[in-house]
Amino acid sequence: MVHSMVSRLVALLLIAVSLAVPARATGWLRAESEHYVVHAALSERDLRELMQTIEEFDRVLHGLMPGETRHGRKPEFYLSSDASRIAHVIDFGATAVCQDHAELPVTKAWFDPFAPQRMREADIFYCMTQYHLGNAFFRPKPMWLRGGLSQFFATAYRNEKKMFVIGAPGSPRMRKVRVTPTALANALRVTVRHRSELEYARFLDVSRMIAAPLLLEQEYAGVLDRYINAYVTGRTVEDAARELGDPAILAAQLDRPASTGPTRWVQIEPEVVAKVAVRPMTRDEVALIELRIERMLETRLKPTASALRRLTGRFPDSAPVWYEYAAAEYARVQHSDFGGRPVFRGFGFSNGELIVMANPYSDAEAWRAVNRALAIDPAHRQAQRLKAEIMLSRLVRAGELAEADEYDAVRALLAPLAREPEREPLAAALYFQSYIEEGRTPPETAFRQLEQAFLTNAGVGDLRYAYATALSRRGDKGTARGLLISMLNDPVFQGVAWRALEATQ
Repeated sequence: MVHSMVSRLVALLLIAVSLAVPARATGWLRAESEHYVVHAALSERDLRELMQTIEEFDRVLHGLMPGETRHGRKPEFYLSSDASRIAHVIDFGATAVCQDHAELPVTKAWFDPFAPQRMREADIFYCMTQYHLGNAFFRPKPMWLRGGLSQFFATAYRNEKKMFVIGAPGSPRMRKVRVTPTALANALRVTVRHRSELEYARFLDVSRMIAAPLLLEQEYAGVLDRYINAYVTGRTVEDAARELGDPAILAAQLDRPASTGPTRWVQIEPEVVAKVAVRPMTRDEVALIELRIERMLETRLKPTASALRRLTGRFPDSAPVWYEYAAAEYARVQHSDFGGRPVFRGFGFSNGELIVMANPYSDAEAWRAVNRALAIDPAHRQAQRLKAEIMLSRLVRAGELAEADEYDAVRALLAPLAREPEREPLAAALYFQSYIEEGRTPPETAFRQLEQAFLTNAGVGDLRYAYATALSRRGDKGTARGLLISMLNDPVFQGVAWRALEATQ
């Protein structure tokens, strides 16, 4: 009897303890600083130290590559010490993925606090450089330049004097490869990622050996600037490469031992302590990590949507889960309509008319899920934007049958978000576009919001395209053509840029 009573008391005690553990006790933390957001399963102390390093390295990037603008959104990093999980998310053997999505700049990167210091933050630094190159400058850059400079800055580490050392021999990112005229020419013409992991790794190494000296060594002063000007003014990648000089001579100059390459030592002065807010992540947030990135990358849409649907069963009261499920379902709708991911969500000059497939995928499930998210959390900003986007797409399909008050309902959802175009650039672009789809001239406020959305998120192709077409409609043909021409070497936007240029004549 005593044993039975003790057993029951122990059981009750265990139940009480389990109930006392908050729903957010997961081991994962979310940290937010002035310019970045990081999610990681680290101790608070380690995470705060990492955020300090990230903010300091941000200053290094701006010091060595002074930007023309400051990006409006904070890139969100999800860190993992398991590289296989990252490879699973992107279906490619890589230790980091950096996606400057129209919805959110998002990264999944390898980080192990117990790894050797010279490689610990490499993948974080790689993606930080990618975002800086994309959003701190108005001219797009070719793939080899973005990849090569990111690979170079990923070699950074802190020495015993607390200085950042970049490009020092011995880094795993400083692998020596031959820069032959053929290797040089091949790297300069790459526009899409290689299918082979080995080829892609070699491309990054060659690109690093080309890009770092062109950026940092005095003998090449002005060369890179002339090359980028050629690249963004409509010349082919092969023709733009002529600005780099004779390929045989350049290859011979760059094909040298790693020990003779550019190395930089940077001291952060004055020292600044980063302001960092840290909170535990909830279980639904942790459960969404990989699926959220899969959904945004559109790696495997149908399986991702199915997994998110199952997750709504586990977390029926989670607005973020319902939103991600709705977004995955709506991505399936768009792929069905356009035969793949559409440029600028399928609006503007991108298509002319909907390309409806034989068996169009219904938006009913996306609609149900986004409304469920808003029923749980009416202030969920991304769900508000997605609901408005679905509504706008339906009105475009309805054509002349759409009523003015229906467009007003779309704008009622978007207007509060569009007032913060740096933070919600996609909402600002859709708000402006709603007037175009209705056949009305957008007000000046809507245009200025779209303009600010682009100026603070210059690396997002959808926003560049939306702003260019808006300029064209306003009669600013010169600026519009310049922006559209700058996209002609981008295989994603090349076709729509040509069509928009034809309409801009």
